[in-house]
Amino acid sequence: MLLFPWGEASAQPRRTLLDAGAGGKVEAVPQGRGEALRLVRGNRTLWEARDQRFAAFRDGATIPLGNGGQAVGITGWTGGAYCCWTLHLFRRTPQGLTHVASLPLGKREPDMIRLAVPGAATVQVADAAFDFWEAPVSQATDLHPTVPFRWTGQALEPDVAAMRRPIAAALGTACIEMATPTDMPPPERRVTTYPDTEAAIAELGGREWSRGPGATGPHPGVEAARLATCLIYSGQAAEARRLLRTVWPEGVPGLAETERQLTARLACSPFVAAVRAANPAGAPYVGGRCTPNSPAQTALYALNWR
Repeated sequence: MLLFPWGEASAQPRRTLLDAGAGGKVEAVPQGRGEALRLVRGNRTLWEARDQRFAAFRDGATIPLGNGGQAVGITGWTGGAYCCWTLHLFRRTPQGLTHVASLPLGKREPDMIRLAVPGAATVQVADAAFDFWEAPVSQATDLHPTVPFRWTGQALEPDVAAMRRPIAAALGTACIEMATPTDMPPPERRVTTYPDTEAAIAELGGREWSRGPGATGPHPGVEAARLATCLIYSGQAAEARRLLRTVWPEGVPGLAETERQLTARLACSPFVAAVRAANPAGAPYVGGRCTPNSPAQTALYALNWR
């Protein structure tokens, strides 16, 4: 993983990362032990973000947004062993540089991420709110529910219509990881797919849910949560609840914790409004209130699945 020493990150000089002349510039300015990223035009600061370190995304290469839109990216990094990056997108317009969007990438390194799936022209990101699902360790599972975006001509925003996907798609490759390490097969070849909910229930039901000594691999409840999360992000929250409550063996702990953690993580997701809009009114799991760092955010950790 690409990391910068603390001293190096805090010692970066003021530098211009994107320059559009009279149209403005984006510069990184030392601030405390980190940096501020500022969009400046003339003597006015039009937009600002703070992080540990900022850098041009892919040497300033143009990023297609779909529908003819283009942007240039700058990444922000918080520091720390596993977290976190944000991709800030800027666009050149006749009125000058504008900030288009800030996309949270989580622990996905910018050099290894793709912003669209093969054959698609629109941006898609995995929601990092569901990283580190069953434990706060590097080998924990990331559930990676995905959010497609659309370029409106003025803004890059979650595409609620595209989020509403059939159940078969949600149990297939609709929610694949967007990180593509070079030493691994493409994400669409690594994800387990199921033709329908009944097939998923049957397959997961045949796994070993009692985690005795010597158990290896992720707990079956983690895979059940991955499928449920993608269903929720596909406008199928009721089907997600049916899957979880049908597949979970009686007497095996974790169902209540999974549902509580799903609700808590979604409530604090930057995409919660889009997920709520994609689901019918009164859908399960989508109505929680965000309480950052609450015990519900990590309810599964006490079960020691890792």
